[in-house]
Amino acid sequence: MWTKYAVALSLVAGSWACKSSEKTAAVTPPSGSGSAVATGSAGSAKDPWVAPDASLVPETAESKKKRADAAIARVAAIMPKLAKVRELTFDHDIPREYQSAADFKAFVHAEIVKEMPKDKAADESAALFHIGLLTKPGNLAELEEQAFTTQAGAYYDPATKRFFMVMVPDSDLMLDTMSAHELTHGLQDQHFDLQKYMPSDEASGKALDDDHQAARRFVAEGDATFTMFLYQVVEMTGKKVDAGVVQMLNKQLDQFASMTPEEMMKQNSAGFGASMDPDIKKSVDAMGEIPLTVLVPMIDSYMQGAKLTATAFDHGGWKGVNALYTSPPESTEQALHPATKMYPTRDRPLKISISAAKDGAQIADTVFGELQWQIYFELWAKDQKAIASEGWGGDRTIVTKRADGRMIARIVTAWDTAKDATEFQAAYKASMTKRFAKGSGDPFAATGFDRGDGAGKIFGKLAGKNVFIVDGADDAAALAELAKSATVK
Repeated sequence: MWTKYAVALSLVAGSWACKSSEKTAAVTPPSGSGSAVATGSAGSAKDPWVAPDASLVPETAESKKKRADAAIARVAAIMPKLAKVRELTFDHDIPREYQSAADFKAFVHAEIVKEMPKDKAADESAALFHIGLLTKPGNLAELEEQAFTTQAGAYYDPATKRFFMVMVPDSDLMLDTMSAHELTHGLQDQHFDLQKYMPSDEASGKALDDDHQAARRFVAEGDATFTMFLYQVVEMTGKKVDAGVVQMLNKQLDQFASMTPEEMMKQNSAGFGASMDPDIKKSVDAMGEIPLTVLVPMIDSYMQGAKLTATAFDHGGWKGVNALYTSPPESTEQALHPATKMYPTRDRPLKISISAAKDGAQIADTVFGELQWQIYFELWAKDQKAIASEGWGGDRTIVTKRADGRMIARIVTAWDTAKDATEFQAAYKASMTKRFAKGSGDPFAATGFDRGDGAGKIFGKLAGKNVFIVDGADDAAALAELAKSATVK
């Protein structure tokens, strides 16, 4: 997972679309808002952002950079106001600069290749396709690169302690809102050290599992989104942050968090109007091309993460939010359901160990967590998505590749109750029909389920609150060995 902290342009655009549809009142935008260079009026006291006139001459690279430079110049005025909203002080200034789309893409490519070399990307991509989190073969490194380069409007790099503006929407208020998001990441980094918060040193054993890492990203992006929206409300209304403002924001967050990616794309189009910058149009259009296993965790880290932050705020104000960095959530289940899974007491995930396989080289070790199981069932058994993923207690999947190229996934899941485990079993069985067009059989029968694609059979076993699955085996012996050797505690 790319370890930079970005603001998705769709998030900011979606907020404007929702405001427009709800006819939210706003006061005059902050100083400096108004006309954008070469593309028409950007707003007024009644409407802080009006889409640019498509009939005007397209903006040049020079005029775009000029607007970006003007936005960067306004950061000095934004910082003290943001610090007041977030109730944290800046220890020092945060360097910032405009980065062209080409330079940003080159940077992201280099960083992702560093974190996911070619062979690792190929293995993990094949593993995701084998276990059903990708609907077609693809390269995970390329998919993540596509997601970040098309969706990020700006980003903060904790390694260099700088933030970069990448896209330049035709609204000074939108640009300042993006700056507020990235400046919040700067505050987080200065007070809580984002690199230590999101360790990625696999060699030393310090790296977090995929689900735990996703949960921590909910905190960082959710905090930045919550703070960004509060800053936006303060700037647009002149109100102070109080219980009434937070309550109003919570209602809007509920609306955002309930959106599907398809609904968000519609909101984005409504927010930007008929005419938009080519880079921004590419961002909007690309959402539909990004696989859910990549797109949903990224979007949810903002939307659901903001709800997590709001819940923490309700339980202790900004001190409660700060506590998410010293005692962070350990699973996406906690992050998705903070009102019941984190407060007043945490539903801690079970730790699952799977013995090393003797039939090949390990190419993937992952924890789905509730979020990725939601995605799996969204793809293959949508009508059972909620009931199948709720009650998650823990899981682990190990994928190995034999000398002949055959992949075998060993999956262990743990559930809160035997009923939850039975519901998962039924939904997983139901997913076979859509997932394998030529498949046949029953994964929970003695003869298993033949995938029909030459990649072996799937065998499963329900044992109380646990479900064991071997995907790609020749016979049921691998399942018996998995159930015998795996530990759940």
